[in-house]
Amino acid sequence: MSTNTVEKTTLHFIKASATGTPVINYSGFDEQQEYSAHYGFEETEVINARAVSTETVFNLDNAGFQLTNFEPNEVDFLESETVKADYYPQVEALIKAQTGAAHVVAFDHTVRRGIKASNRHPAYHVHNDYTHQTGPIRAQTVLDDAILKRFAGKRMVQINLWRSIDGVIEKDPLAFLDFSTLDSNDLVKANISFNDMHSTQKHQGEIFALKKNKHQKWYYYPEMDGSEAVLIKGFDSEPSSARFAMHTAFPLANQGEHNKPRQSIETRTYAFFDV
Repeated sequence: MSTNTVEKTTLHFIKASATGTPVINYSGFDEQQEYSAHYGFEETEVINARAVSTETVFNLDNAGFQLTNFEPNEVDFLESETVKADYYPQVEALIKAQTGAAHVVAFDHTVRRGIKASNRHPAYHVHNDYTHQTGPIRAQTVLDDAILKRFAGKRMVQINLWRSIDGVIEKDPLAFLDFSTLDSNDLVKANISFNDMHSTQKHQGEIFALKKNKHQKWYYYPEMDGSEAVLIKGFDSEPSSARFAMHTAFPLANQGEHNKPRQSIETRTYAFFDV
């Protein structure tokens, strides 16, 4: 297990001088993501969350992210329908147990593999999957009307569960921004587009990107394996709680061709509370 307290690296922020709307494009095939000129890499310190004081506890409500143990029954993660049938229920059960939610619905997932044959590589840009507007809009498009009606007016939280699907992560781990150190004035709305692999259809979305601020505190969990997972908040209808966790893949200082590519799965859910 790594004993380094700080990893010095570069993170992909929106440039301080940038104006207009940043754009990210995924081809849907095996190319890396493409970024508009608004983006630039900046030197950043990422703190080993395993090495911080035991009095410091990162959870969904105070920081927007939370480490947990998770050892589900393994499935073939390249078979989408199998993941939905066998893996989604295990994710839903874990999030329900960790958060006390009354109901959890898994609605989507992405497998990322840092290899040539992958159509989704680690995402090297600081982002949150939703904005304050698109979080609720996404729920309207993926959830049954009965669920939305049952929990109308109640707290709704979008939560991703992220974990390795190929042993210890040796390259491109995730860094997470402690929400308590976020200045909302640094948030930038960015457009993101996806080409469907099986058609010419283009999918458009809006996410949060970020400008760097010296007060930001970034953390990561070194050498995660398949027995652990990180819960990442993407939206919370409760304004008194951490609203989300900005995050990004980043290169470790000592990673290279001798390290195996990172393979991971992020499963997207909505959690509902009877309050």
